[in-house]
Amino acid sequence: MRLVAIYRHPVKSLGSEPLSRVTLDAGVALPGDRAHAITHGDSAFDPDNPGWAACGNFLRITNVPALARPAVSYAPKTRILTLSEDGTQRTYELHDAADREALAAWAGAAAEGIRPGPYRVADAPGVSLTDAQDQAPSLMSLASLRDLSAQVGVTLDPRRFRGNLWIDGDDLAPWAELGWAGRVVTMGGAQLTITAPITRCLATAANPDTGQRDDNPVPALKALHGKPVFGMIAGVTQGGDVAVGDAVTLD
Repeated sequence: MRLVAIYRHPVKSLGSEPLSRVTLDAGVALPGDRAHAITHGDSAFDPDNPGWAACGNFLRITNVPALARPAVSYAPKTRILTLSEDGTQRTYELHDAADREALAAWAGAAAEGIRPGPYRVADAPGVSLTDAQDQAPSLMSLASLRDLSAQVGVTLDPRRFRGNLWIDGDDLAPWAELGWAGRVVTMGGAQLTITAPITRCLATAANPDTGQRDDNPVPALKALHGKPVFGMIAGVTQGGDVAVGDAVTLD
């Protein structure tokens, strides 16, 4: 098996950024992943006492599929975010109040009529605003994605599943990862312990190329497994550098 792709999602539900390598640290999520999110008018997120909060407090692809469409790049140290869409680039310095307001306004325009405003950029230092409270990367299998695509009848883009670490190989059977809970995966200089499967929702129906819903894989996942699970949470137990092409071993 090998690590074949790494993705980061700097702002919750907003685009996907491919990486060639990353340094994983023990006990935390992939650096810069879900570092920010956009709150809506019904959010209970407290910016004066920031911390992890349930996904319903933020704008999400589940409700606003257009958020999936932009290509993104992010510099965690400077907190500079770039969105690219239809040949247009927008850069936001997320340490700057005016740029935070501008990003929130852009996302809010997509959410108008779906989620009420006001919209604000949220972050919690040292915390990844993932759907699950686990501060851990996610591990995904391209073998499973190919099998799921066959069930749905279309080739599903990995970006629909917003996973961090994608693996593949001739020795990787479809859905094998669902039986890995408690086992240790080594890739590059890092070790990760597999903990639990990830439950999926309508967010996976958002096509990242169009920002529209199509080819919802949730019914197929339910038919395959009795519940809509895809991918596994994988807590980092030994930090280290990982890169696309690294061998992946299972203990």
